[in-house]
Amino acid sequence: MTIIIDGLYVGSTQNLMDGRRSAVSKRAVDNARWVGQHGVEGDEQADQQCHGGLNRALLHYPVEHYAFLAQTLSGTEIDIPGLRAGAFGENISTRGLTENDVHVGDIFAIGEATVQITQPRRPCWKLGAHLGYKPLAGELIATARAGWLYRVIEPGYARTGDQIRRIETADHGISIAALWACHNAPAPNEKQRAQLAFLTEYPGLMEDWRQRLALRLAG
Repeated sequence: MTIIIDGLYVGSTQNLMDGRRSAVSKRAVDNARWVGQHGVEGDEQADQQCHGGLNRALLHYPVEHYAFLAQTLSGTEIDIPGLRAGAFGENISTRGLTENDVHVGDIFAIGEATVQITQPRRPCWKLGAHLGYKPLAGELIATARAGWLYRVIEPGYARTGDQIRRIETADHGISIAALWACHNAPAPNEKQRAQLAFLTEYPGLMEDWRQRLALRLAG
């Protein structure tokens, strides 16, 4: 399957419903944008301690998750019309590539840029504040539909319609969906404990995640 960029998104800092500042809401851009070590040209992060940086330069979110979430969250107080591509803070959306298909350490060509997955995205309170449904971050974690983050190895231009091509697959074989399953399991089974043990020592996974999974392994 050929994977293309469904949408390329950037955002500026603005007030959320509760008055706090965030750049979680993104808008689509049609022109080619420079993808550098700190992300897409024109994109902002309000809280640079928790968002952005060299190892969180780009957020990738599968567009097909929106339909699932709209169905799952129907009947809650969430703003269902607000569930649209760009609403979850992503810079890149695609179809046909989900957490089941990718691994921390995978390397991709995105347009002219070369990037590497560094960690799953761990959503925070800002998504719920943005869309008016406080439990949203927990729903994304529980369903392993939170997206993932890249560092930029080689900068370059990218735009909507460009291909995304996998250059290298991490040889450990633990998908991001499997990582979340280890993280979320009330009592990790033997296989999951072995995966947790590996991931806590895997240098391609960011340190805060390794620490979090080490605590999970310790029970």
